[in-house]
This record gives sequence, C-alpha cells and structure tokens, in this order.
Amino acid sequence: MICNLPYTHDITVTGSFGKLFINIANDANEVSVRVVTEYLGHQYKYSAVLSLTEKFFTLTYQEPSEQPKTFVIKHKIVNSYPRIEITGYLPATNYYKAGEFKTELIQNKLYDYEVKHTYNGLEILKLKIGLTKTNLEMTLAYRNVLKTRMVVDYTKKMVTVLFPKTNTWITGNTSIEVNIEYQPTNKANPLEGGNIKMVAMKGSVPLFKFGGYFGIIINAAKYEILFKNFYLENTLLINELGHLEVSTDIIKAKFNAKIFIDLINKYGILNKIAVEAKAEKNTEVLFNIIFTTVETTPKLHIYFPFFLKKVLNIHDIKYLETKLEHIVSGYEHTITIGCNYKNIKFVVKITPTMFAYEHLVGQVSHFKHVVEFKFENTAKSFLVAVKSKFNLHEESPLYKMLYHLSPNYACFKDMTTNYHFEILDKTAMKAYISVYVLKDTALIFHFEFNNMQFPYKIMLKAPYLIVEYKPLTKEVKIVINSVTKTYYPTLTPIGENKFEFGINGEALAHVVIGIKNIEIITLHKALPTITAIFTWKTFSIFENSIGIQLLYKQIAHKILVGWNINTLAKAFMEVKMTGSGTNLLGDYELFHHLNWNIVDIKNFDLIWNGKALSTGLPYLNTPLMTNGQLAFDDFVVKMKMVEQYKTETYTLIFETDPFKIAVLPFFTYP
Repeated sequence: MICNLPYTHDITVTGSFGKLFINIANDANEVSVRVVTEYLGHQYKYSAVLSLTEKFFTLTYQEPSEQPKTFVIKHKIVNSYPRIEITGYLPATNYYKAGEFKTELIQNKLYDYEVKHTYNGLEILKLKIGLTKTNLEMTLAYRNVLKTRMVVDYTKKMVTVLFPKTNTWITGNTSIEVNIEYQPTNKANPLEGGNIKMVAMKGSVPLFKFGGYFGIIINAAKYEILFKNFYLENTLLINELGHLEVSTDIIKAKFNAKIFIDLINKYGILNKIAVEAKAEKNTEVLFNIIFTTVETTPKLHIYFPFFLKKVLNIHDIKYLETKLEHIVSGYEHTITIGCNYKNIKFVVKITPTMFAYEHLVGQVSHFKHVVEFKFENTAKSFLVAVKSKFNLHEESPLYKMLYHLSPNYACFKDMTTNYHFEILDKTAMKAYISVYVLKDTALIFHFEFNNMQFPYKIMLKAPYLIVEYKPLTKEVKIVINSVTKTYYPTLTPIGENKFEFGINGEALAHVVIGIKNIEIITLHKALPTITAIFTWKTFSIFENSIGIQLLYKQIAHKILVGWNINTLAKAFMEVKMTGSGTNLLGDYELFHHLNWNIVDIKNFDLIWNGKALSTGLPYLNTPLMTNGQLAFDDFVVKMKMVEQYKTETYTLIFETDPFKIAVLPFFTYP
C-alpha cells in the first residue's frame, strides 16, 4: 500500500483474482475515485468525479477495447435561474437501441419551467409548464408527432381545463373544455359543503355532465356526511378519438349516500350508526346498500345483483338482508341474527350460569354449543363446575369437514365435556377434581382426583392409553394405541434411583429421580445429547414452583413456573424463561406475572406485569416492560396496559361505561 497524504491515496491489491488498483484524490476543486481491475491481461476501469468548482458529477465505466461510457450531472446558472443537465450513454435493450441521451431541467422564469429529453440527437420529449395567478398552461410534445396542450383557468369558485384544437391527435379539429364549479352553501366555511358541477365540452356539444351536493355536519350530537343527488350524464356518442373508433350508449346515472354517527345514543357499547348508498343507471338500480343500528332492529340490506349472482352465486333472491334482534328478560340476553337467504339464523343466549350459540338453516339446527357453569366461593369451600355440549348435524359444513378427515376418529354428532373442581375444606385442602370427555356415547378421557378420604384416589381412563405398574420390579409400561401402530414405552430400573426409558425395546434416555428433581439424559444416536433437569419446591398442586432446565453444549435454557392458588379466588401465577448461548437470541429473559381476585362471575380483577429482553434481537436488546390491569365490575370493563420501551411509553385504554378507547400518545376516542 502506497499513501501520499494528505490529498492522494493509492491502494494496490494483487492475488489469484488479478490486480486491483484504487486511487482516491481530493483537493479544493474536486473529489475523485478511480478503480482499475486487471484480469488475464484485460483492464476494466471505473471512476467517479465530483467537481466543486464547475458543479458537475461524473460516473465513467470502460471495458477492455471499448469506448468509455459516462453519466454526467451538471448544474448551471443561466439568466439568474438554475438549470440541470444530465447526459450519458445507454446500452442496447429489447426496447431501444444503444445511444447517447441528454435531459435538461430548465427554469426560464420564476414560474416558467421546461423539460427536454433527446436521444441520439433526436428530441423525444418536451414539456413546458407556465403558472400565473389565474391560470396554468402546460404543453407536452412527443417526437414532434403527438402534441398536447392544456390550459387551466381558476378562480375561487371555478376551474376550467381546456384542451385547444392544437391537440389534433386526441381531439381532432375540435377543442375539449372541462369546467369544474363549486358553490358552497356557507361562504364563511366552504368545507361544510356545497354543490359541485362539472361539464366537459367537445366544441359546443357536451361530452358529459357530473355534479351533486356534498355536505359535512359536525356538532356535539352527530357526525354526518352527505352525497345528495349526484348525477352523471354521457350525452354524446363519441365516434372519433384520434384514429380510434369508439361507440358508447347514452348513460344517465344517479348516486346518493349518507354516513351518520350518533354521538349521544349508543347501541351496546358503540355509538349508533347508519350508512346508506344507492346508485342508478338509466332508472335501473345498480346497487342499494343499507347498514343501520339506529332503528329498533339493526339491519344490513344489500341489493347488488352483480355481486349476488356473479360473486356469491346466489340466484333465487333479489337482495340479501340481515337483521339483528336483542331481547333482554331479567338476566337473560338473547341475540338473534337472521338472514333471508335460506332462512339462516344465528342465535346467542347468555345467562349468569349459561352461554349458548346455535346456527339454524330453516328449522334445522346445524350446530349448537351450550356451556353451563357454576361458581361458588365461601370461607370454607370453593367450586368451579363447567359442562359443555356440542351438537353437529350431518348437513353442517363442519361435520362434513370432520368426516372427510376421519369418519371414525374426528367426526362426531355429540361432544360432551365435564369439568368439576371443588375444594370442600380450604383449611384441610380436601379436594375433588373430575374431568371427562364423551364423543357420542364413547368415553374419550376420564381423570379423577379425590383426597377427601383415605386412601386417596387418582384415576385415568382413556381407550387409547393403558398404564401398567409392576411393584416388584418397579417397572412402568405404557401402551399407546394409535390408528396405525401400537407403541410400548417402558421405564426399567438400572441402578439406585436410575432408570432407562425406551420405546418398543429401544433405549432412548436415562432417567435419574431425586427427592425434588428428575434428570433426563438422551442416549439414542439419532438424538443430540441433551440434559433436561426438572425441579419442584413441594408436592402440593396448590402452591408450588417448577423449574425446567435444558443443557446442550454451551447452550442453556431455563423455565421457572410458580403459582399460589391456595385461595383460588385470590391467587397468582408467574412464568420466567432465561437462556444463553444461541446466536439468534443471545442472552434472553422473558417474564410474566399474573394476579387475580375473583368475587363472582360479574366482578373480578386481573393485574399483570412482564419483561422481554434479548441481546441477539435488535429491537429487544433494551428491556420491554409491561404493566396491565383489567377490572370487571358488574359487567363494566375497565382495562389499562402500559408498554415501556427505552425512553418511550405507550398506553392502551379501554372502558365500556362511559365508552373510551385510546392508544397513547397516538389517539383517544371520544
């Protein structure tokens, strides 16, 4: 390397690839970079020069035995106004021949501009733009063959766009003129609305007319946007468009639309709203769409023949209409959504102890799901009981899909699930837990735990799972019956507190059982050597902490899960994950803590916080902190969640009474 400081730097690199020479030079006049690569006796030259005194920038590329190709950007001042000139060489492509080009951006006066483009000495494009206080004139010429001139005259209320007779390629020997006029209803505030009128003329004959009333109303009671009596008339048969013959029918179209938002009255937690749009063509209705929650029975009405027939393939009805009905009787809420297509209904029923939804086609129930639940919490006992029944009809799409997957295993007509979690004595921690699942009449799963009397009872039944324990040899066998094969996992003693785990006679891992830990080390050659360590604090299912640690070479992952549900109505749970040694995540930490306080099904609180950190991810190498709170007070929801990232704080707020939604610092409604 040879360096001649301070103005010139020469770098020479040689190798099997050839020779590379780089020259970097700078002085008060220019800055330049020149590169020469030499391979098998051939030289390829590149250069970039920025001239500070003559105000130009040049890029040059030259292949062996060829003329150099340049790209130059030059800045000039002509008659006190700037001018930019771009010149260069373009290689041949499928669309044009090789040649030299020149593009000029010229400012003749303060509001007078010109753009010229030539290629191989032929003027391809010329654009002139002139602007005054009352008009804009623009002329565009392409190869001196197609020439377009447009003049725009404007006042406070009207804009006129004129294509003069000189545009022979587009207008023939007749000028085209477009007049746009806006007459506000309130001159003091033109944005409130007014009448819009547009007329396009070819010579003295109208091409088309367009217009209507546009209005905006914003006050404390409502937001309203109106499109009223808009029309479009094509009154001329266009028989000539340059050399293109075009024929069209006379069109008379109308359009009306309204968007209304009630800021005072609500439907549920949302403001009442009404949206309507209607379009006609030659007295025939093209579409009519209505969506409203203002009326007693909210509805969605769609009259759109093209959409119904061509897109939805519905031919037996003229319009699609959906209505929503909400009936309240004491604590029972019934919501019915009905559609006139095939008399489809979707019914939802909610009570303090039951939730159900059903889909009906005509009078036939295609599916129905009923969930009944019971919750009791006293000073002595605690009970949560849930029963779920899901029924499917043979004609329902879900049933057909499950039948296609597997007629015997996936398909069902009746699925029943029952959960029962009861603590009869909180002081003595006497509990009864039962979970069972029935598919039609077949038992799929049944688990039961009962420590109310001695001996304690733990039972697990499943048709595809059989567990066998031999007390003399301390050997555990598990039989798993799948659709295609039977598996025989075994756990065989090989030493003090040490076992070998295998499947179908093939050893997979060693298992070491301690007082409060289990260690598993993989053995099979097809598996990487991984050590998994499971630890626990106590043998209680109500208050405990469990740790899982995975070790593989220099990589370590650890998961810690803790909980205290001695008092189920007021308890906590937390999860923490840490790790190191991976290229993607680096050192990472994920943490989440959740507290809850349940009074009854209508009143409870959730409080949580968390942390996310990963030194390997650019967006998480600084901790992301989370804090949140959700309160459910007699069916009134209040939620606030705060995310803190670096120095920024973002807050999500959602409340139902009064309704409020905010994502701070971006927006708040209302």
